[in-house]
Amino acid sequence: MSKETPKLIYNRLSKVYDECYNEPIHTIENDFVFKYLLDNGFLEGKVLDVGSGTGIVLENIDLSPENYFGLDISESMLEISKSKFPKHFFFKGNMSNMPFEDNSFDSVISLFGSFSYSLNHSKTVQEIERVLKTNGKFFVMIYGRKYSSRESYILNKFNITSPATFFNHKEIKSLFSRFNKKKIFGITWFSDSLSKYISPRFIKFIFNLEHRLFSSFFPDNFYFITISGQKNAKTL
Repeated sequence: MSKETPKLIYNRLSKVYDECYNEPIHTIENDFVFKYLLDNGFLEGKVLDVGSGTGIVLENIDLSPENYFGLDISESMLEISKSKFPKHFFFKGNMSNMPFEDNSFDSVISLFGSFSYSLNHSKTVQEIERVLKTNGKFFVMIYGRKYSSRESYILNKFNITSPATFFNHKEIKSLFSRFNKKKIFGITWFSDSLSKYISPRFIKFIFNLEHRLFSSFFPDNFYFITISGQKNAKTL
């Protein structure tokens, strides 16, 4: 198995990335995540999308160029997102050294495991804190320990050794300890394995059921672990 940096991997896979995540379970995940972001105010004001990829946020949510800013390390992924959304601003940069001024954003989001590819997770958390305005909100989706064995993980499909870090919820909570109003829950558990055998409608039912019953109590059983919170006025 080959081993590459996140930048090289996603430069190489950029053209097939979208089609690798078009199964019913991925659509259900997307619908859930974007509804949650909208319902909980994570897409209000000036939003920074860390690890913006091929532009999945703008494909699902209508955000103006004045309110949405994407950041990614992969030139090839950025080329695709810019071609899809030429009026919006996408920046090439490292999430552990973001090219933005202090207190620039009302919200910072990082979806579908992008954070796990950071080469310095503590510094990335510091950068999220730095670029957020006081009382600004963040929502980060991180690969849980189980994600490394997920069949639909694009790197598993192409037999590429993942450079990502896979976390448990205690490690995540510790990383983000300086923030207020923290909330942790998991996304996607056994609905993923069942998705091969049942209809999309029933997959969605199972997905919602596992979220309601288990996601806050057993986040380490889920593929994604999410954490959200708010910047403390006393930090930095």
